[in-house]
Amino acid sequence: MLRSLLAALVALALSPACTVGNVPSNALPMVRSRATSDLECADSEVQVEEQLGGRFQAIGCGRKAYYRAACEGLRCVVHDEGEAIVPWRDRPEPIATER
Repeated sequence: MLRSLLAALVALALSPACTVGNVPSNALPMVRSRATSDLECADSEVQVEEQLGGRFQAIGCGRKAYYRAACEGLRCVVHDEGEAIVPWRDRPEPIATER
């Protein structure tokens, strides 16, 4: 009984659902890129700090910006603090265009 309980706890600890808290860190490169552009600042001068709930604060060149990230696996979207985030599963399929 104790062995099966321990096995269940180990399986739960290794499940992808337990890594959801770390998923927004996958958005860090996207946040940094966006902050570099929005703050009009060199990448080396931008400091990005991950906060709770997929929020990020970027500081650089005397300016400050806030972003929110939503990730599903490794796919992330990043928006300004005031913009609404549209999760990947709710986005429409891309439309094929002629070249």
